[in-house]
Amino acid sequence: MDQSSSWKDKTVAVMSKIAANRYLRAIRDGMAVIIPVAIVGSFFTILTQLPITAWTNFIKPYAAGLAIPINFSMGFMAIYAAFAIAGRLAEGYNFDRISTGVVSVMVFLLLAVKPIPATTPAAMKVLGLKAAATVVPLTNFGAAGLFTAMLAGIATAEITRLCRDHHLVISLPDGVPPAVAASFSALIPATFLIVAAWTIHVGFNFDVNAFLQWVFSPLAYFGKDNLISVIVPILLTDIVWLFGIHGAALATPIFWPLWYPNLNANIAALSKGTATAATAPHFMTEQFFQWFVYVGGAGATLSLCILLAFFSKSSYGKTIGKVTIIPGIFNINEPVIFGVPIVMNPYFAIPFVLAPLAMGILTWFATITHMVSRTVALVPWTLPGPIGALMATAWDWRAAVLCTINIVMATFIYYPFFKIWDRNQLKSEQKAAAEDAAKATAANAASAE
Repeated sequence: MDQSSSWKDKTVAVMSKIAANRYLRAIRDGMAVIIPVAIVGSFFTILTQLPITAWTNFIKPYAAGLAIPINFSMGFMAIYAAFAIAGRLAEGYNFDRISTGVVSVMVFLLLAVKPIPATTPAAMKVLGLKAAATVVPLTNFGAAGLFTAMLAGIATAEITRLCRDHHLVISLPDGVPPAVAASFSALIPATFLIVAAWTIHVGFNFDVNAFLQWVFSPLAYFGKDNLISVIVPILLTDIVWLFGIHGAALATPIFWPLWYPNLNANIAALSKGTATAATAPHFMTEQFFQWFVYVGGAGATLSLCILLAFFSKSSYGKTIGKVTIIPGIFNINEPVIFGVPIVMNPYFAIPFVLAPLAMGILTWFATITHMVSRTVALVPWTLPGPIGALMATAWDWRAAVLCTINIVMATFIYYPFFKIWDRNQLKSEQKAAAEDAAKATAANAASAE
């Protein structure tokens, strides 16, 4: 084995180990649980932003009511994540995910949220209350509390596992209903976790959420609206894909907690009427990448599918193109990545990284110069690119045009590499056909004798 192969094997082994890490997988899968409610919530944003004056005037009196589903989707994503992350880990450890998820939510609330008593006239006046009450701040329920939600989910599952491993659980007889048995089994670890969370936040007055935001503040640079924040995620995602590692497995836990607060801020600005899609505060969101960079999936592979389907001269290229172009239109690119394959393929390594980089840089320029609106809604990732871009930017037709331009640009970037691959594939097929013909001729000659 040469040094190059050894280095590749070691690199793949390290990245595979990272991608397979149970905590990263739980965070990725837990964050994915948010997607349905976030998409449905975003439909209300899209509904209020239809570019029709008569519709805008009609919907204006109902704006406050239409904002409620938005607030309960994106605005409460940390709670959903705390439940789902703990549940995913519990599932992997083979114990009850529902009770574990519920405990995780309470641990999150104790760590991230502190109710404010408003009992004095002055406090009631500041908060706009007519009577004494206890107010629960909602700030950390959303994207601002995601890091604490991750901590709560992982800690809850791990403490529960430790208690089970050391038999610190209450076991009930077999005849007891499973749901009741699972609840009692979670009682002792829940006690440890809840008391610990209360002691940290209330007893020691230590703000875990603020601390975690400070710890991860260096990462926040990649969630800002700058060119580096465009380039780095693309490089990380696409380079690991070239080694056969699912890019989202690494990118999701790192970048989603940075991108979702930006999308949440955009949605909030629209729902409050303080901004439009064109003037929303952030462009660095997950939807920026989804609809303008990863059209067809990681590596912008829809362009390659188009080339394979319509310009291949090799039989294999034509076949794989016909098979992959429909999934590619709907942003499913595993068939082309593993079918060509692109993984460990020197022909396509450069365009697989270069095409998304070019698309990201062009989109960044178009966004900062206000040639296209910012993304202000989370829409289903399986929509065809231009349609998804149109909806995510609250019906900005220029977004659909930019998405189409990006597809064309990526096609030109892929083209020379595709031609070399296709030419070599055709030669291989012709050589194989000639060898088969020669064998057939020899066999016929032998049988004639």
